Amino acid sequence: MFNNLYFLAISFELTLYLITVFALSHIQVEHRKESALLLFKSSLPVTAILLCGVVILSASIGSTNLDVIHKALQRIGQESELLLNLSVPALGIILILTGTVFRMGTVPVNFHMRMIQKKLPYWISILYAIIFVCMGLLFLILIVNKIAVISFVYTEQILLLLALVVLATTAGLLLIEKEMKAILTLFVMQFTGVFLAQLSATCWKWRHDSSELEATFILDAMKEFFPELLFSYLAIFGLACLVDSLGDRQSGVIYQNQLQGLIGDQRLLGSAAIFLLGALLGFPGLSAFRIRWQAFITLFEIHQESSVGMIPTVHLGYLSLTVLIVISSTIVSFVCAKLMIQICFAKPLTRYRQITHKRMALICYCGVVSLLIFNLRMIMKF
Repeated sequence: MFNNLYFLAISFELTLYLITVFALSHIQVEHRKESALLLFKSSLPVTAILLCGVVILSASIGSTNLDVIHKALQRIGQESELLLNLSVPALGIILILTGTVFRMGTVPVNFHMRMIQKKLPYWISILYAIIFVCMGLLFLILIVNKIAVISFVYTEQILLLLALVVLATTAGLLLIEKEMKAILTLFVMQFTGVFLAQLSATCWKWRHDSSELEATFILDAMKEFFPELLFSYLAIFGLACLVDSLGDRQSGVIYQNQLQGLIGDQRLLGSAAIFLLGALLGFPGLSAFRIRWQAFITLFEIHQESSVGMIPTVHLGYLSLTVLIVISSTIVSFVCAKLMIQICFAKPLTRYRQITHKRMALICYCGVVSLLIFNLRMIMKF
């Protein structure tokens, strides 16, 4: 079942539509139909790209079974007289990978989505983005795990390009964005871009350094990074719940400066905000730092192949990606540090502000405790 390309693609799309229906159920009834039509129209082109890639790949190989596709690509890549037949499957793979990354929202091209997010509570908006991303990454890894054969380089190259696009666009938007909800969504995209970079680097290392291993090695290797990524998302979701606890259903807090002086009004909630922002800022030992550091080390170790007797040179594509991860992580840290300064040292906008939704505050505290336990366990292992 999970070896069938059509089953995976259709399941991915159906899951995303179910999540969308869940999000739309929290919009006021008079805006629900309009929002549903906007989301459907705006996602249709990207869905078409993804499904076109699925059709092209399966038709060019003559099968929808991923194991058969893997063996066919491996055979085509190893026989020089068949290399011309690789162009059509390569187009299908490029469309699948590109369509998936755009479909899960890591590249902010769907401007209608931002309009709809304004009508949603913070926790729904961020949970919607996180689930979209997690389903997309799961689909990507299942596909890459089957089609990334030793002689097939298109997979790692397109993932490298997509990681560059995701990190560059979201880092630029973080510098100019003022709305808190959009900033948290961009944080989700930033960590997803780092994970895409790690996936591309893993494909490169698997193809060059692990010729004896089976295809499942990529899946096994990426399992090590999923917990770090999920707990980084948990910190972002905790912040979303924290902001929701201070506002009504439509989230009274819209801009960053509306959180200033929070620790002077609500000591416990303000301390939770400082911890969550500190985790995203990248304090050594915490999950957000580890996922960036692991990706940085993996990318930095990649070298371009050279002729016999020559010293290997730095791979310029992965070097550029390494530099971009450092720059984008610095921008994320800058935004988090600015928020921390506003919360701690700025003059409060209001005194004795009320926690409107205590349930959201409780979820935030649970997220803080979970992050503490996970990070302390990881630190103790070292």
